[in-house]
Amino acid sequence: MTTRRDLLRGFSLGAGSFLLTPLLQQARLQANGFLGTLPKRFVFVVKSSGVSPEGVTPPEIQGEEPANLDLMDYALHPSMAPLEPFKDQLSIVRGLSGKMCRGGHSSWFGAMGVYMTGGEHNRGAILRATADSELARLSPAPFSHVGLAVRGPALSKAYGGVLYPGITAVGANKELPFQGSPDLAFEQLFGSAASASGQGAARFRTQKNLLDFMVDDIKRVNREIPSPEKGKLDSYLQAFEELQVRHSRLTGMKGQIRKHAPEYEDKFTSTVEEIRQEAHFDLTAAALIAGLTNCVTLRLDSLATLYSGLGLAKPNHAIGHNESQRTQEECRDIIRLHHSKLIANLARKLSEVPEGDGNMLDNTMIVYFSDAANKHHADCIEWPYVVVGGCSGRLKLPGRYVRYPQYGEPGCRTIGNWWTTLLNAFGNPVDHYGNEDLVLKQNGQSILGPLNELMAS
Repeated sequence: MTTRRDLLRGFSLGAGSFLLTPLLQQARLQANGFLGTLPKRFVFVVKSSGVSPEGVTPPEIQGEEPANLDLMDYALHPSMAPLEPFKDQLSIVRGLSGKMCRGGHSSWFGAMGVYMTGGEHNRGAILRATADSELARLSPAPFSHVGLAVRGPALSKAYGGVLYPGITAVGANKELPFQGSPDLAFEQLFGSAASASGQGAARFRTQKNLLDFMVDDIKRVNREIPSPEKGKLDSYLQAFEELQVRHSRLTGMKGQIRKHAPEYEDKFTSTVEEIRQEAHFDLTAAALIAGLTNCVTLRLDSLATLYSGLGLAKPNHAIGHNESQRTQEECRDIIRLHHSKLIANLARKLSEVPEGDGNMLDNTMIVYFSDAANKHHADCIEWPYVVVGGCSGRLKLPGRYVRYPQYGEPGCRTIGNWWTTLLNAFGNPVDHYGNEDLVLKQNGQSILGPLNELMAS
């Protein structure tokens, strides 16, 4: 008979053990063969050092005037060329400001939380759940929100691979942990049915048995402790019980998980940044297709990331300070081309999976942007977004180039309006998400609420 001591000896509940295990709100409703609605999926691809507005704009589109154009009439920027096959589901949104965020090297949680936090090198306090977490709650799955990050090989498996890049929060002062190791992420996502070591199923059973032990213990202790401490323990009990539910759901999905698990390759243990990014994108596609999650936030790089595989000799930070042999624009075009290839490959994989009357890409929104708005030392005057996918038909966006009035001009809008739009479109009718721009408010130019012109009727 297996004892508690045996379980604890064979399995450690370190920080990494509970990575990618948010609370299960309800079972995922499958599109084919089951009653229910089609899932809404989100992939947030976040890079450092800004996204150049000019670098994502078709060269034929000149000037800074407000516009709402059909992208099919224009050739994409060369660094965006891999996305040409998906141009009818590609959107470029420009002109949105984020001056309520600090800017600089990073806006940290403010990029998706819409508030000022800390300084250039200090993340500061977390005021609220970030928009990606709020959207994840609207389309629950066994792993309700998966965070994957690339921050260099030295940190890849530190603390069980867990990284805290400072961009996503599940609530006030509650940061979402990201997995920095593709190898460990593979085990955590697919280990119930597929494993590089071949021991995934056994490890999964051990986890479930340990959870059963711990839930029983917590229930027993809860009956014996004073009332003031019961609230805290109740929270632990709820979390562990929901982990039990997740494990049960995954047990019933073993065939589906095994079918869609990516082939384990050397890329999952590579120390080359570009290859690690590719591995994370492979995991993202597989997790979405297998139904393990409907929301992934990918932290693509950091200021320290060196794209040596692309022939760049300096990391992002040095590129931003023009310390590379190539111009900053040339370096950023090279990096953007690489990112576009990764996004295009993800879009292709999703488009090849039938779903409802179309395919999975129709019900997915891939959003590419930066935590530093428009440039290396961001002034947050403009925060460009590149979107790929059909957005579940919730937005009048696919296939469009949309340019809003410049900051301070009549009708200018902010990233708060952008995130409000997404939340409203996908089921959270919030009046306005994030902080208001106080300068615009003082000048009578602040407009709250969603971007109604982007909302599907």
